[in-house]
Amino acid sequence: MARAVGVDWAGNGWVTAVIPETGSPAVAFYPTVLNLWRAHREADRILIDIPIGLTETGKRACDLAAKRELAGRQGSVFLTPTREAVYAPNIETAKERQRPPEFSVQNQAWAIVPRIRELDGFLQAFPEIPAETFREAHPELSFAGLNGGTPISASKGTDAGREARLAALESHDPTLVEAYERGVETLTKPSYAPTIGASKTDDILDALALAAAAAAGPEALTQLPETPQHDPVLDRPIEIVYYSGE
Repeated sequence: MARAVGVDWAGNGWVTAVIPETGSPAVAFYPTVLNLWRAHREADRILIDIPIGLTETGKRACDLAAKRELAGRQGSVFLTPTREAVYAPNIETAKERQRPPEFSVQNQAWAIVPRIRELDGFLQAFPEIPAETFREAHPELSFAGLNGGTPISASKGTDAGREARLAALESHDPTLVEAYERGVETLTKPSYAPTIGASKTDDILDALALAAAAAAGPEALTQLPETPQHDPVLDRPIEIVYYSGE
């Protein structure tokens, strides 16, 4: 049984890193959130890098807090659109629906709106899933925790960024790097019919960072903000958690 699961979107499905109760970490791929939930519903914790909880108006406080924590890497945190904007048919309509118009709908945020809708619909369909089991997390914040509390400045898409993140994983648990190497081999080969593209291997790193955070236990997770907003539709806190390294 999986003890801890980290999940990241990889362009055509969900890359999932699993740390079991016994045995070595592993990387898997699931086309939908429902698929991964069916496979890992007995997990102690599942951390996913996609917004959980939407505001009716205004910015999510957790997004703003995450930007502050990441300082120079704050561009990796997108401002999540409001609930009404998320369910707009296109980005122009979303911008019109955003209330109050204190911030626009970013192109990067709109690109993940289908995934926000998927997860939002999933959690509405399964309200019995405990909020403390299935939580939103941010890999860059967790990598900072794995890196001694310092955000990794190099982009994960560069060689330097990849090596820095692998070093952070290895210092925490060398078997995570082994899982990364196996995951790359399994999911990107053969080159003529890969499960994920070669450019998406950084999503495997993100999933592993989230799995490491999940495995560290709730006492090792920091919640942003300290007093979160509440989503009345999901009846869940609007929060981002991450491994603090403490």
